[in-house]
Amino acid sequence: MSLNFNLKWLNTNTLPRSTVFEMQKDVRTSILKPCEEIVTNMETTGYISSASGTMLKKMFDVFTGVETEYKLLQELKASDLFKDAREFIISDVLQAGIVNNQQQLINDRISGMLMPIQFHLRKYLETTNMFQTILACLHPSKDGHVRSLVDGSIWKQRTAGVDKIVIPLNLFFDDFTTSDTVSPHASRTSICAIYYYIPCLPGHLLSKLANILVAGYILTEDRKQYENDELFSILVDILIQLETEGLDITYEGKTITVHFMLGFITGDNLGISGILDLVESARANFYCRVCKRNRAQREIDVREYPESFRSVESYYLDLDLGDVSMTGIKKDSIFNRIPSYHVALNIYFDLMHDLWEGVCVYGLAHCLKYFVTTKKMFSLDELNARKNLFVFGSLNNSNIPNDIKDVNIAKSKIKLTASEIKTLLTFFPLIVGKAVPNDDSVWKYLCGLLKICHILMLREFPLRLVETLRKLVEIHHSQYQELFNHTLKPKHHNLLHYASSLLTSGTPRHQWAMRGEGKHREAKQYSRVSNNKINLCKSLSIKAGYKFAYNVLNNAFIPPTIEINESDIKLESLRPDHQHLLGELGNNITVEYIDRLIKKGSTFEKGTIFYTCQENFIKLFELESIFRDNKNTLTFICTKINSNGFNDHLQSFEVYKSGVHTIVSNVEETEVFAINLHKVDETFFFRFCNFVDLV
Repeated sequence: MSLNFNLKWLNTNTLPRSTVFEMQKDVRTSILKPCEEIVTNMETTGYISSASGTMLKKMFDVFTGVETEYKLLQELKASDLFKDAREFIISDVLQAGIVNNQQQLINDRISGMLMPIQFHLRKYLETTNMFQTILACLHPSKDGHVRSLVDGSIWKQRTAGVDKIVIPLNLFFDDFTTSDTVSPHASRTSICAIYYYIPCLPGHLLSKLANILVAGYILTEDRKQYENDELFSILVDILIQLETEGLDITYEGKTITVHFMLGFITGDNLGISGILDLVESARANFYCRVCKRNRAQREIDVREYPESFRSVESYYLDLDLGDVSMTGIKKDSIFNRIPSYHVALNIYFDLMHDLWEGVCVYGLAHCLKYFVTTKKMFSLDELNARKNLFVFGSLNNSNIPNDIKDVNIAKSKIKLTASEIKTLLTFFPLIVGKAVPNDDSVWKYLCGLLKICHILMLREFPLRLVETLRKLVEIHHSQYQELFNHTLKPKHHNLLHYASSLLTSGTPRHQWAMRGEGKHREAKQYSRVSNNKINLCKSLSIKAGYKFAYNVLNNAFIPPTIEINESDIKLESLRPDHQHLLGELGNNITVEYIDRLIKKGSTFEKGTIFYTCQENFIKLFELESIFRDNKNTLTFICTKINSNGFNDHLQSFEVYKSGVHTIVSNVEETEVFAINLHKVDETFFFRFCNFVDLV
């Protein structure tokens, strides 16, 4: 109880560590000690027995042994919940300095922090259901869908013939600023974070920040000054050891050796190129990490050229040339020391930066300028008014974009976050589609871009859509150059490789940087309340260790698939209007009616719109009631929502509520996805591209 109390508050991002122990002290002195004195008096006067007094006093001594941070750390280590992070030395040179008001030679030590990765992986895999879940995800799918990197050809080639348990690990590198960017000390508080995660986990688990583990922190200033060989040699040694020697874990009472292979190094384009010792400038002649098309070719390419792809052999031939301008390779990457990994096979693209913060921003900016300024189909004020009056729905309320400004239109630059541009573009057809003619060429370009976005955001990618994606990207790039008279940018070029990367590396949605950048929020919030400006990386590492210990103690990595703990549950006979839906099975049975439940992070209650998907068919429903029978099976009572067909101009299904009641049984095993319907001119629309049939 005392460990959980301390770790709960140490897990809070906005509390300094010292405040937690001050809170604990207040509880001891203001609550527990007075209670203990009362119990002593009651024991002395005979109101309670000596045994009862001893029992109560023991309870009041709950914080004994963890009164200070040092004592708590010793207790956590004894409980196998915490291990100190490692401070590794990057540079240690003598230079002149002041010690005790005297000039002396002192060590100018530059260091970084590396978390105990082997310890964290062992504890992570030994938590309830984690190893079992990972094992279930290590097998490639056989239903014609691509999901994680284990379905990609690169992983299959690397693990072919390997007769042992091998789990993929992805590394994520990214810089973030922990304080005001205009502060005089901003350069010393910009951090390069290193995270890692298991990319084959189901999507609803990958979206939890707890399943993105911290590998270490380095000051961005130091990363710019020193070579990757000096910064990441210890990390590479650990990855080599995890692959060759493996890690012993306890599973179902047995000791099992598990091996880990580095899947991909992920992050934004600039970060990946820097970490892999490739040229970082997007204006470089050979900037692409996958192919060797030069800058002039990339600016007009509407398809990819497989004959120009990089390979392990061409990588070393380019290294021998020693000319960065002709190869795009600065030096042999230290990560090539890992036996099964090679930079040339790091075929990874980030959906967040390439699509939502790249291609979509460019395309939408040009479209808005065309609609508002060139054709004057609607004014900027009308656009913002339509946006502000549009009901985005409960699932999108947190990402509603701000108003578009005149300067955004004039300069064809939109300043929005990835989540905001995603929300705006997704619902743009419903916001202004009625004001645009059906045969407008720019509108058709925008609809094509939406189709690309929809395909790339799929967590389960049907192989039949690979060639569709290639064709859509080719059309998009051709239209972009023709309609806007602009050359293609580097992120446009990256989009050419997405169809191939789906086959080699798995779906981009499973590995994008959105959740990695979301992980920064923990460190950013804590940095604002921490007074440590000398070794901020160390403070962040200690905090990350506490957060990990809290998650292990509470088995927070895999939440229950269905949660009904906070629901209102009523035991009653099955209602008459529900009995006929079950037929004979519904006669004279008593069930538990539940007002709401949470499944895989989504809330389902009366009025929730959701869909089920089977093969290429989608069924829409509006939830009315939830009940659980005596076999603990959950059932949804729903109203069917039917389709009037797909509106190609609005890129949405026109739907209506049929009034026909039906059931969705065995909710535990059935995939259900909560959505919002949107009303435009008294008609309901389901914003979904028509790569499926709505029945």
